[in-house]
Amino acid sequence: MRRFKADSIKGDVAYLRGQEARHALKVLRLKKGDEVIIFDGEGKEYLAVISAASPTSVKLKVVEEINVNRDSPLRSVLFMGITNKMQKFEIAIQKATELGVTEIVPVVCERSSTAHNVKNWEGKLRRWNDIVVNAAKQCGRNVLPVLKEPVKLSEVESDTDISFVLWEKGGNSFKDFESFSASSVSFLVGPEGGLSKEEIEVLRKKGFKPIYLGKRILRAETAAIAGMTLIQYIWGDLG
Repeated sequence: MRRFKADSIKGDVAYLRGQEARHALKVLRLKKGDEVIIFDGEGKEYLAVISAASPTSVKLKVVEEINVNRDSPLRSVLFMGITNKMQKFEIAIQKATELGVTEIVPVVCERSSTAHNVKNWEGKLRRWNDIVVNAAKQCGRNVLPVLKEPVKLSEVESDTDISFVLWEKGGNSFKDFESFSASSVSFLVGPEGGLSKEEIEVLRKKGFKPIYLGKRILRAETAAIAGMTLIQYIWGDLG
């Protein structure tokens, strides 16, 4: 059954607007009487029926609440270095959402060269939010990850039980921390070219522990996926 992020749900009435309405009407050709699944992005999911439609919105009648929780009990924060090829960054946040990330913080690093010239992130944030919503729709999550505004690496602050930075030049293994009990974990991934030694030292002082994933050099988006997978396996609900 088709699944959508509802724009508003009040009592037994809900609405799809914007991209969600266009997708339902123009792409899927849904019509009055069709059943769909809707979620509010904060933990609730419902069975609903289309009761009316206009070119810009879809009105739904809520039939019943669906009691299901597909979100990880682990609070996980991905500090993702903004890549120069934006598609790589977008793949990373899409897959992290599918893997259960709780919060995404874009980070302007030394080698995020194109990001240094961006004056207004509004358009990018809108696109990234759409990617997060679509990933949540696909994987069945009811709670959307929080997408923060970009910060400089020097401004990164973590409040989780333990924090890691993935570094291809050395560090501990995630295995070294398997016995550490954590309900919240954060990790930082650099852009193409990785992080400089100076950036690693800044992060060390902020409490981030360097993690070495192995001898093979991973692309930024692959490193983010691998890191998220291992964190969810050790401290979350993966596997």
